[in-house]
Amino acid sequence: MSETATAAAILKQHLIDPEICIRCNTCESICPVQAITHDSRNYVVDAGKCNFCMDCISPCPTGSIDNWRTMPKAQPYTLEEQYSWDDLPVEKTPDQLAAMGVADGGTDTAEDLVPQAELVASTADPTGETPFNSAAYNASIPPWSAAHAYTNLYG
Repeated sequence: MSETATAAAILKQHLIDPEICIRCNTCESICPVQAITHDSRNYVVDAGKCNFCMDCISPCPTGSIDNWRTMPKAQPYTLEEQYSWDDLPVEKTPDQLAAMGVADGGTDTAEDLVPQAELVASTADPTGETPFNSAAYNASIPPWSAAHAYTNLYG
């Protein structure tokens, strides 16, 4: 398998952690391609629609949307699977990915996709200007206020 074919077989799928998400609808309202949707339980990202513009990352008050899983491009997590989650699935091991048809086991990190996303965004702009990439300024951890549950406040 060529290097290009191997890279095409890997997808860094953008996922929302249902344990952390507060269902504020910020991500869904800000997504320019309507890749984010929800049901009564979870907010989910459609891998087929997401263009990795990262517009949803920085407005998220909890950081729950900044999760990535390596998957074969032909077998991303479906919306139905994501709707049923109570927590994120564990990252697949290189052996599991190899069994699913990914030759190199998908050893790249999610940050490796940012240059690809910038290339897609810059070629799509008819003016030739480089669009603003909010992912370059994103915090890697959620804000302090989002990380602490307030329990037993009244007794």
